[in-house]
Amino acid sequence: MEIDPLKLSDETYRSQIFTRLVQDYQDRIYRYCVDRLGEAQGEEIAQDVFLTAWENLAKFRQESMVSTWLTGIAKNKCIQAFRNRGRRQTIVATFVEDIRYQSHAEGSVSPEVTVLDEARRDELAQGMLKMREDERLLLNLRYHKGLPVAEVAELLGISEAAVRKRLLRALERLRKIMNADVAG
Repeated sequence: MEIDPLKLSDETYRSQIFTRLVQDYQDRIYRYCVDRLGEAQGEEIAQDVFLTAWENLAKFRQESMVSTWLTGIAKNKCIQAFRNRGRRQTIVATFVEDIRYQSHAEGSVSPEVTVLDEARRDELAQGMLKMREDERLLLNLRYHKGLPVAEVAELLGISEAAVRKRLLRALERLRKIMNADVAG
């Protein structure tokens, strides 16, 4: 998409460009935000991304692609939202509930396997509840949300090496909790 910076002072041109920008990129930005923050907050942040884009359209210099620019805004908005302290508790609670109530994949699965899977998910959820909040958050971001180590590091404001080390410790702690529950 080409944006003529000289025409951006014309309100009609600016509106047309923005409308096209939303049409072309809203699904991608929405998915990006929802994948990182969940449905409700992700939708809100995606809207905020386009509001920021509208406000800064004249500053876009076309040194990068529009999609890169918008994704950069989305990334910064997601990080900002994620660092909001109230969000951490919501993420952890959602993770535990997802583990507990996750439906089994479609297909021909026997009732016995389904019951065993549900029991395992419930045990995992119980084990997660016994962990510290920071450990649950880390496991959620890496394994439930599927974020790469680099992105987890950026979201938490720590190094990639620290993320790897904390993940190993959190997994070991979860393993001990799960083994203690089985033995006890």
